[in-house]
Amino acid sequence: MYVEDVPSRLANKSSTNTNQGPKVSKWFQKLMSQRGSTLTWRESRKPSKGSQLLDMATPDHRLFPTRIWTSLTKEIFTDWDYRTLNYRELPVRSLLEEQIAQHLAVSRGIRCDPEEVVTTLGAHHAVTLLAELLLDPGDTVAFEEPGMPAIRSIFESYSSKIEPMFVDESGPNPSSVSRQNVKLAFVTAAKQQPMNVSMPLKRKLEMLNWASESGALIIEDDYASDFKYRASPVLPLKALDQTGQVVHVGSFTSTLLLSLRAGYMILPKALANKCRELIQIRYRALPQLTEQTIARLIEDGHYGRHLHRVRKIYAKRQERFLSILKSDLSDVFELPEFAPGIYNLCYYKDQFIDEDEVLLRCEQSGLGVQQLSYYFASGRSPRKALMVGFAASNESEIELGLRLLKQCVLQSSAHRPKRSS
Repeated sequence: MYVEDVPSRLANKSSTNTNQGPKVSKWFQKLMSQRGSTLTWRESRKPSKGSQLLDMATPDHRLFPTRIWTSLTKEIFTDWDYRTLNYRELPVRSLLEEQIAQHLAVSRGIRCDPEEVVTTLGAHHAVTLLAELLLDPGDTVAFEEPGMPAIRSIFESYSSKIEPMFVDESGPNPSSVSRQNVKLAFVTAAKQQPMNVSMPLKRKLEMLNWASESGALIIEDDYASDFKYRASPVLPLKALDQTGQVVHVGSFTSTLLLSLRAGYMILPKALANKCRELIQIRYRALPQLTEQTIARLIEDGHYGRHLHRVRKIYAKRQERFLSILKSDLSDVFELPEFAPGIYNLCYYKDQFIDEDEVLLRCEQSGLGVQQLSYYFASGRSPRKALMVGFAASNESEIELGLRLLKQCVLQSSAHRPKRSS
């Protein structure tokens, strides 16, 4: 595998289909709704055609408990309940909702009734449901800066005013929000995405006090909370919530498989009922077979054992990752600290590097990395950095991936014209 030479001018990357003439293109532009344009204004991460070495966004699918999942699925089919293969009757409590409530009480300190649990098709689906139910055009949403652009675009598509909640060393800071009439706030507290900051207790209490005073509803995405390696999991905002102003969003995609598209929300019962009604009308529900299998996975203790095993493997991989960075890439990146989650944030030592060219070279080499700038509303980070994954690659793949990454960075640096003194 090698990296071919790439011209430095990468700005004009056209995505126009050459088979479409100008008339078709103009017709299509008129056809697109404002919401559709808002949701698709920025390119998503393109999956590499390579091996996805160092992928920063995915777990290692090879660790999925295939044998146990297959066995449980067979048992569910053998029991043969027609309701399992039909659309779910949403007003009826499901086994998965019961198991999620029990699991969160132990693992995250959240005490909730199964009626407060709503299963979803993942975090993006959960946020879309809340936006549809709660937002009118012109409502203000406080959103992390930097933060996840795909989630930001959901709120923008409902004609919301986005008020930045700037991230500092303690995570998103509510005191940085200037507007008073905030209706919703979106935060990642367990591990801020993308800055890898875990919100300390003091900041969480400040966040809850701000919500109480402003009347805002906080949407807490518990992203990557299951992957803490050198410290015990910290209490989420929802576990400290005394006023019912926090909606807790979780998912099984990063711990099991992305393609399962299985997640959940913990929210006040009245709002939970409205979400179920909206799901019934517009989306239907998570497939019953998937729900039943995940529920049994939790109920029988397989899920807890799987998480324990995966954490140990990922922690070992991160140690190897950081060791190679220190020994072989110390001239390229500042050495990051041991971090929660499935990637490390690596700041370039050369802050004049063409990060777009580096990213393109990485994509061509099959590296699933992403630049920090992608998560800023402006599209540019004050400090250039690369988000480099360690979880999806085994140790030999990490070694190969980092060799290729160093090659991509050094070739991009060599290609850059020298600055005049």
